[in-house]
Order: sequence, then C-alpha cells, then structure tokens
Amino acid sequence: MSSQIKALLLFANYTTRLSYYDDWLDAFKDAPQFHVSTLDICQRDAGQHLQQMMKEVELIVLLHSTNGDTTTYLEPLAPILSDRKCPLVTFVGNEVNLPGSPIAAKRDVFRVIQPDFIATQLLQEAGEFLWGDLVRKKVISVPHALNPTVFNIAPGARQRHIDIGVRAVRYLPHIGDQERNQIHDLFAHGDVPSYLNVDISTARLNREGWADFLRNCNATVSSQAGSWYLERNDETVEAIRAWTKKHYADGFIIIANDSPLRTWGHQLPWWARSFLRRILGHGMLRHESKVTEELPFDEIYEHFFKDRPRPKFYGKCISSRHFDAIGTETCQILVEGRYNDILQPDEHFIPIKSDFSNLLDVMAKFEDVPYRERMVRRTREYILEMHTYSARISELSDILMGVEEAC
Repeated sequence: MSSQIKALLLFANYTTRLSYYDDWLDAFKDAPQFHVSTLDICQRDAGQHLQQMMKEVELIVLLHSTNGDTTTYLEPLAPILSDRKCPLVTFVGNEVNLPGSPIAAKRDVFRVIQPDFIATQLLQEAGEFLWGDLVRKKVISVPHALNPTVFNIAPGARQRHIDIGVRAVRYLPHIGDQERNQIHDLFAHGDVPSYLNVDISTARLNREGWADFLRNCNATVSSQAGSWYLERNDETVEAIRAWTKKHYADGFIIIANDSPLRTWGHQLPWWARSFLRRILGHGMLRHESKVTEELPFDEIYEHFFKDRPRPKFYGKCISSRHFDAIGTETCQILVEGRYNDILQPDEHFIPIKSDFSNLLDVMAKFEDVPYRERMVRRTREYILEMHTYSARISELSDILMGVEEAC
C-alpha cells in the first residue's frame, strides 16, 4: 500500500436518524491517511459501480450502515466483494440479537465476503465470539468515538433549559434486560425532585437536532448499549417471535420486521415513515415492531431468560451517544458498567446502581454544580485527546499499513 491508502468506502444511505453513520462516513472522508471514493449501496446500479471501482483501490471498507439494520442491500454485492484483489475491513452495526436485524444474517453475508478484518464495537472477546470464525486475518475492537465538529459546546455562555433530557428508542424485551428502559422511566416518572425540568421521549432526531438537544441539557441518563446475551444463530429471538405470534398477534395481520416492504419504506421521507408507523400500530394490520414494543418484559423474561446463564464474555459496550454527550459537556448519569473500559465512574460520569439504591447520592452529585462542571470539562478534554473518530481511524490505518501489499 502507498502512504495514502486508496480506499473504497461502502455505506447505505437510508436514514438520517443515526448520527454515528454520518460521523464515520465524514471521518473517513476527512482522514489524511486515506484517499477515499464512496459508494452508496442502496442505489440500483451499485453492483456495476462496485465492479469498476474495486479495480482502482487498495482497500475496501464497509461501514456500519451496510449491515446494521439490514443486510438486504449488501447481500447482492457479497459475491462481487468476495472476488476482490485487496484487503477488506467491515464494521458491524447492531451487534445484538434483534428481530429484523439478526446476527445470523450478518454472519451469512460475511461468510460469503470473507472479510480480512472485522471491526467490532464490542470488547475483543465478545467480537471474537460473534465473528472470529469468519475473518481471514483478525477481529479488531473499534468502538465509537467523538465527532468534535458536530458535538461541541456552544460559543459563549448559554443557559441550559433542560435539567435531564433523553431522546432514545426503548429497548425491546428480546435483549433480556431493562436497564436502559428502567433508568429512563425512573427519571421520567420516578422519585426525582419535582422542581427539575425533565424531558424524556422516544422522538428521533437527526444529527444536528440531537447535538442541539444535548447542548440544551445539563445531564442525560443511560446505560451501556447491547445485551448480556449474544447468540450467533438468533435462536432466542426467533423463539420469542414465534411465541409472540401465538400469544399476542392472534387476529392481527402482521408485517414482519424483515419484510421486503422494508426497502420500500426506506425510500420514504422521515415524516411519511413516522406516519405509517403510527397507522400500523393500531387496527387489524400491524407492523411487528409495534407489536414487540408492547410485549410485557416480565413475561418474556420469565419464559426465555430467567434460568439462562449469561455468557462468560462481556456482551455490552459503549455507545456513540455517550461520546456525543461528552462533546457537548452534558453530564451523564449512567448505570454502572465497563463502557469498553474507556469511561470510569465518578471520573467521567455519575454512576447509578442497577437497582437505583444510590439515587439520593446520585442526585446530590448532580446538583453540585461545580462538581458536575469539573467532571464534564475533564471528561471532554480526555476524550478529545484519545477518543475522537480521527484517532480511531489513525489506529485502524496503523493496523492496515502493517498488512503486506495485496494489490
């Protein structure tokens, strides 16, 4: 490879509501280590373009969007990618067993492509479990990072009007725990001081709207991303889907999460998707996602997770949302966890126990404004030094430059 790697970047442009998709794309485009060509695999003639563009590059990169929510756009290109003459690294989105975004589908398409490197968001041991048997060279742990160009602090002093704010979809019971849902519910409806301005909802924002929202919050609350329970074959999720169809979908016509209609829906503007989602949440015709959102967690847990041991590896990870909040100097109240061993409790976030037994201590720390402000400034300085997207790409480039020239 030359000193500046000629890279072909594949992405899937079907949503504006996942900011890290945009962050990784921008970071590669701006990286001095790479001379980048891009290809949106959602376009109809993507295969023809891919065959031509592959001849002129030294590296192929598949971003999270190519497989995160669906592998539909990637599957027709897999045989073409398997016939490449240069290294290929694929990132992985949604490394969790979910209806409509199965791990097994990602494994199937990777089995055809045979990536040289798979970049997992998870800790190394979990990434090895999911993908280690499908990679030619190695699995590398590449968590998300901070985009300081977008997620930054507003120039000049500005009052933040929301004390605790959240914009996040609820986790489905299929993952086997409710940590994130419960902490959101605690602050939205629980025993927090009534004088606090709390604004928590499942509304989805684009990248700029999300950054503006965070800049208007003194704090946000969350947990680690993902699940304690990871499977290569999605056996438990499929069992839950079958159980749901039998016990909760009787009398309805259900549009499956992995229905072919999904790609049609991706072509609609966001307002139209939101409208259809509301319509398909009621009546005889329903979308599977609306049915699963209403499933009782306790009943699902009792049937499928209660007596199931957790895997020995650690399946949860840090999220792009954690870095976004750090960039805007928004304090984080987070359920205790490892966070890829990047964030440390009481150093970078206010830790809350999973049973919320230390809530009074948490609120005392949050309302100590000097303490909170020192924490967010210290955390932002630390992340800017070591955990930006440009730093991640530099680390990845060092690994790739160690690979013998293959073109």
